Amino acid sequence: MLPPNATEQRYVDELLTAMRGPCQAAFPHASALISDVFAREFQASLLINHYFLGAPLSTSSFDAAFIRAARAAGHAVSPAPDGYRFWDVEIGGQKISLKSTAAANLRVGTLHISKLCEAAWIQDMRGAAQREDATKRLFSDYTSAVDSIIQLRLFKDRAFYELVEIPSALLAQVADVPRAEFAPDGPSIGIPVGKNPPDFTLKLDRSDAKVTLANINKSVCRVLATWQLDPTFGNAATVPPLAT
Repeated sequence: MLPPNATEQRYVDELLTAMRGPCQAAFPHASALISDVFAREFQASLLINHYFLGAPLSTSSFDAAFIRAARAAGHAVSPAPDGYRFWDVEIGGQKISLKSTAAANLRVGTLHISKLCEAAWIQDMRGAAQREDATKRLFSDYTSAVDSIIQLRLFKDRAFYELVEIPSALLAQVADVPRAEFAPDGPSIGIPVGKNPPDFTLKLDRSDAKVTLANINKSVCRVLATWQLDPTFGNAATVPPLAT
């Protein structure tokens, strides 16, 4: 094999620097998925993207890094069939929906899933009974098919990553929502109804024909891992406080 030329050597050096960049990792909740091997593999991808490529993990890059880490850790991994709308990957028999966000308005104590899934029927339903039946059927199908949702959250200004698991069983509470809550054309329902704060808020978005989950209380989820990177690594930016 030929020795690396000057450009190749520079890339190798920068890559190694990135992989050894500042990072404080923590694993608040034990998980059969997050083994030492998984953690090392995933962290390597995270650091390469964040420090070397300057492109934080998001969407397809998060999915690829997650699946790569699971395979390296020895899990049986099967991506969902193309076009399947509920889950993205099956790992060790668990069907998982992978989500990621780096939105500017992230909150520490609540999560947000802008699009749980599409639902074209939302634009056509005009009555509470129809809307209730379609919504509850959708969530019954969803919770039967999906074991958990795992979301990677990035607080950009603080270079803080958080991997959170949302059990799909939480969403089964939709089955208990009274019909009256479905009366508005675009209902926004705190679930369970009457709880303050709710475990989550279900929104049926008519404009985009999608199901949104807002205000998901992080206390009913599990924080699997966090990675605090250095927001000033190669950047002298001032770091604002986290929003609560």
